[in-house]
Amino acid sequence: MYKNNGVSGRAFDAAGSSGMAFLNSQLELINPDLVKPLQAVTHTRDITIESGGGFAEFISSWASNYATTGGNQYGLQGNDNTDIALVQTDIQKATWRAFNWAAAMVITLIDLEKMELATRTGMAPPFSLQQLQDDAVKSIWAKAMDRVTYLGWLNQPGIINNTNVTASVVAANSNGHTTWAAKLGDTTGPSDILNDVNTGINSVTGNSGYDIDEGMPDTLLIPWTEYGLLTRPMALGGVGTYESIIKYIERNCVAAQHGKEFKIFPLPSPWIAGQGTSQTDRGVLYKNAKKSLYLRVPQPVRKALTVPTTRDGGAYETIFNGCIGQVMWLRSTTAQYMDGLG
Repeated sequence: MYKNNGVSGRAFDAAGSSGMAFLNSQLELINPDLVKPLQAVTHTRDITIESGGGFAEFISSWASNYATTGGNQYGLQGNDNTDIALVQTDIQKATWRAFNWAAAMVITLIDLEKMELATRTGMAPPFSLQQLQDDAVKSIWAKAMDRVTYLGWLNQPGIINNTNVTASVVAANSNGHTTWAAKLGDTTGPSDILNDVNTGINSVTGNSGYDIDEGMPDTLLIPWTEYGLLTRPMALGGVGTYESIIKYIERNCVAAQHGKEFKIFPLPSPWIAGQGTSQTDRGVLYKNAKKSLYLRVPQPVRKALTVPTTRDGGAYETIFNGCIGQVMWLRSTTAQYMDGLG
């Protein structure tokens, strides 16, 4: 019988410290839930989205204007007035850009072999490489949608930065404060902020021909900092009765008094903070309806093809693509920027 007492000749020893390796592996409890990155995606909340059409380069839409000529614009007649107003219509066509989108993922042959071996030996990991990559691609697509929605792309505007939308700094209160943080330091703070919102609503509605149904704004986007300020409770008429400043504004603003639901939403800082005049915080007051603005996605993200590649020592590469249109502002008069909030 061969016996080697030298250390270099012994691969394993029953008396060695590694004798607990099997027991330790059996005592290990694996959490099957994979911890994924956190992110916020808000474009589906803040704009109407329509899909379909393929890989377009431009998206077009039509608009009309009405007018009358002559000295009798209303068409009203008296005994000594027989002037008949001549009605005219003006048809206009506008075009918007569309942006191609593409992303790729690579899964190496070695990684696939490792996953297959692990599964075959009963130690399959609680995740799929394919699913991980698919989730990553969808995350990039969602962020691209957010980017186009709020800030636009290739010098084309989004919701936050359209130069055709009126921008005005909110009024200062009796102590000369314009920022909402400073205003809430005064006893009249909630009322002053409500006045800011009502001023904006009245201005937009007036610019939209006082059309309550289609011209009155129903949404206000503000940075997280200002939104946090508005979550503070405020005392109501009854003893011990409180509600947040947000609910107070939503319930008492001009839009609510006309029976319209008005909502205030926070927007992540990269999209809105510092976008106002002189890099101040901006609020976006607008009518969230397709007839005012919407986002067309001619081609939603899709898996285009999978091909073998020599990249990374041999792998399968999958390409995804899509097409996203720019924000289509059909009625810029139904929006206004409220600058100077912070």
